[in-house]
Amino acid sequence: MSINKKTKRNLNRSLLALAIASASITSIAHANDEDQAEAPERITVTGSRIMRASFEAPSPTVVISAEDIKITGANNVNDILTGMPQFADGFDSASGNYSFGNSGLNILDLRNMGEERTLVLINGKRPALVATDYQGMFADVGTIPASLIERVEVMTGGASAIYGSDAVAGVVNFILKKDFEGTQANAHFSGTEEGGHSTRSFNFTHGFSFNDDGNVTVAFDYLSESALTQNNREKSYNYQRSVTNPNKGEGQPDKIWKTNVSPIPWGVPQTIFSVYNNEDGGYDWYDFDEASQEVALRARYRDMYDGWLVDADKGYEGTAWGHIEDPFERINLFTSLNYQFDSFDVNFDVTLARTKSNNVIDPPFKRAWMQVKEVKELFDTPASITDNFDDEDWIGFHHTFYERGGRKHTNTRDYFSSSLTFSGVYADDWFWDVNFVTGKSMASLDRHTEMRQDRFTSKMQVAGECVEAGNCPTFSPFERSSDAFMDYVIDSFTSTTDTVNHAFTANLSGDLYELPAGTMQMSSGVEARYESIYFDPHELWASGKLSSTMQILDASRNIKEAYVEVLIPVLSDLPFVDQLDIEAAYRIADYSTNDSLFESSKLAVNWMLNDQVRLRSIYSQAVRAPQLYEQFRSESIGYANITDPCDADEIDGGPADGRRKANCALLGISPGWTSNIKTQRGQSRSSGNPDLKQEKADTLTVGLVLTPKSLVEDLTISIDYFDIKLKDKISEFRGTEVLKNCVDLSQNSIDNMFCDLAFRKDNGDVEYVKPLSLNFDSGRVRGVDLEAYYTWNSLSFDFKASRLLEDSETTRNFATGLDETDNEVGELGTPKWASNLVTKYQLNDLTLSWTFKFKMSGRYEDDDAPGYRDSDTPSHSRIHNLRADYQLTDNASVYIGINNVTDNNGGDHWTTSRGGYNGWTILGRSGYIGIDYDF
Repeated sequence: MSINKKTKRNLNRSLLALAIASASITSIAHANDEDQAEAPERITVTGSRIMRASFEAPSPTVVISAEDIKITGANNVNDILTGMPQFADGFDSASGNYSFGNSGLNILDLRNMGEERTLVLINGKRPALVATDYQGMFADVGTIPASLIERVEVMTGGASAIYGSDAVAGVVNFILKKDFEGTQANAHFSGTEEGGHSTRSFNFTHGFSFNDDGNVTVAFDYLSESALTQNNREKSYNYQRSVTNPNKGEGQPDKIWKTNVSPIPWGVPQTIFSVYNNEDGGYDWYDFDEASQEVALRARYRDMYDGWLVDADKGYEGTAWGHIEDPFERINLFTSLNYQFDSFDVNFDVTLARTKSNNVIDPPFKRAWMQVKEVKELFDTPASITDNFDDEDWIGFHHTFYERGGRKHTNTRDYFSSSLTFSGVYADDWFWDVNFVTGKSMASLDRHTEMRQDRFTSKMQVAGECVEAGNCPTFSPFERSSDAFMDYVIDSFTSTTDTVNHAFTANLSGDLYELPAGTMQMSSGVEARYESIYFDPHELWASGKLSSTMQILDASRNIKEAYVEVLIPVLSDLPFVDQLDIEAAYRIADYSTNDSLFESSKLAVNWMLNDQVRLRSIYSQAVRAPQLYEQFRSESIGYANITDPCDADEIDGGPADGRRKANCALLGISPGWTSNIKTQRGQSRSSGNPDLKQEKADTLTVGLVLTPKSLVEDLTISIDYFDIKLKDKISEFRGTEVLKNCVDLSQNSIDNMFCDLAFRKDNGDVEYVKPLSLNFDSGRVRGVDLEAYYTWNSLSFDFKASRLLEDSETTRNFATGLDETDNEVGELGTPKWASNLVTKYQLNDLTLSWTFKFKMSGRYEDDDAPGYRDSDTPSHSRIHNLRADYQLTDNASVYIGINNVTDNNGGDHWTTSRGGYNGWTILGRSGYIGIDYDF
């Protein structure tokens, strides 16, 4: 059903009025009730706005205390949370190093559903956001100092009815310390056994009270983590791979695990070239000595793996460039002011943060393929070339400008956020708060060594403005480049991204009516938000003079929301029903960038059979609004590996009726044709889709909480089943999918939307492809969470585990009209089982702790046929951490810890040697030491 904008405005206003009026009228009624008893102290829990008397809400919520954080020995919040069973890898120092603009980001991913479906809150409020290299906007938890966190509440499952968009997989709520008194300081140092990735941190917190009703807290935090580079580890990714089996025979695997290999030609610190070997059907590689002008065979194509890897003694240094984990530096300043007036409280806080990180990959290079006769025409060609190769031979040049170092990218982010909250109590049992949040992030990306495509042609000829001026520096692929030439063709620039967030929220909660089973409660509120992003890619990047092109993104939107939530006590004090409550919530949102209204809801049951057994369940309908970049990103040009379905090797594929071949013919392409993008990357022009609508999710959790005091004191066990069904998922049809759907969609027709996105030249060559994002796919994640907590005198055990039953994506095959579902549970990185066990023991001033983290391994690619690889499954991840704390004096304590005691090393297998899977890092064994001092 369509709703015009006038109707939307009226409906939104009506709901806002209803939410406020219903709460206000009821509060007045309670104000006139002179017999109202004094209410107990109320608290809020993540997943609800209702002020209640206990933490016993129907939402499965994991609470991580400051003590739990301390035991990890980590100073970066992201490192603490991503090790929990409910979290996937997200963005961190390991994942960020494979993209130019994401180093230094710390972004959470609950349930492996994507960072954009995890909502992060600070003290129950949305913080200001930062931008990724693709202009997605997220909360960066790396700006939160661990020393300021009182606890973290992780609620899994949809919570959009309470908090709005993005809370599809759940909510992570950071509760910061307030009303701090005294002075605390901490110094922390850590290092690894094999070297690399050391950390240093210092934090200082000071707070004082005044006038009996006020408090000021100031906190300073500094954290520095050095890089873990490829050459820090002998077992790194660049020295072991799964390669095509060169001796494949009957019953032999297609891929074999090969160690002690190195690449040709990437990152080569000398002059090299290749010559096509007709007999072997590939390029042999040669070294060229500039001093002697002689050539020497380096590696034959027939001795290479996958055309670019060789045994280490024949290759080049494979780990000279690149990070396994990026360096990270953070400076954070936090200030808060709290004051209690007679009738209301005021809280004001400000966060300032600067983070800096960088990554580096192999040096800039230029590749060109020419016949020898053309080389002789263009360059002063050495006799060793003309004497050893024929004019018709093809030479492939890969000229690396290693003298300028690697392609380095530096990310600097400045972050500001402030929050002002007024709160109070009306008529003893009505609680209100009004909050204003404003924030801004300013990120700069410095790209230091970029090749100018407009000044250096595909035939390695100097071009550009120097030609007209007559002062071009010379270049030859047979000699090292001069500084003048490199100054001319290698450039640097800085791009910036600014995000702005403003928010106003008003909430009111309290008691409605006294029912036989208890008090009916409600909360309601309104929210107005503004968010914007401005990405300025620098005029050089936007000019098309580099290998890729980016355009300005300048987008913003306004969001208006209202919600209402009720808690209804249904039964109490009956056999098998100590208390039965039902909770319901509804939220409506109006986004200025979308025509339709966004609606979300929840229905929950909280059933206490007695003081030892509790059942809980929530069904919710959650939403995610498309991000600004998904809707309004300007066209950017890049290059990607794209398969052309009309190529000779692909044209017989597709549907069994042969429509692909017939439709390729309609494009003017006949069988036997070789695509121009078969051996090189194709051009891809990406942009946003303003017609995207919201994603929707149906989420269900059903749980049991046991506190068997009659059997075992101080034991709590919880078991929760969760099921998240995502609909209208925003997915991008990439270049290969666009080209295939163009010719596979229908018989004898190329009149479809995908062919409109594929641009070919008259001879059939692919000129470029335009990927497109649509609300087309669906997904599902379901499983079981287990938690057990037990204390016995000075000993405690905290066990958390997750059994994943499904993590699937369903896509529609346009050619067949059928849905295809891919369930990745059990694959590497999507473990069936993940668990944490934390054991603590306290003896006077000494506290000992042992942490055991487990993740079940799986195949690298579960869709591969059995036996496709000789080895595709690493060992399970088993990490043991030990820590000891000792209270030296009333004011000072020291601690020491060893992480990964058994050196469970991801470098022991090719699948995990990159360091990109959480739990299988090749960091190795590490240790840390620190001191806490209270003044």
